[in-house]
Amino acid sequence: MARFKYLGEPPRPELVVSYGPCEAIRTHLKNGSMQLLEPVPPATSFPIGDDIGHEITDERSLRFFRNDPRFEELV
Repeated sequence: MARFKYLGEPPRPELVVSYGPCEAIRTHLKNGSMQLLEPVPPATSFPIGDDIGHEITDERSLRFFRNDPRFEELV
């Protein structure tokens, strides 16, 4: 079980001028299905630098979050 914080999108100036808010995160689960994580109300998007508000327990989802530069694991 782990928690992560959202660090924002990495800079890619040649592809994107500006990013909109991150409103949902989709990740694959070990059983092949998809998991949709949405911000905890009243928030409408994931604030940069804050905990995403979900505990991640699935092995495949943990690998995704640990290897994605947009997220940092909280200790």
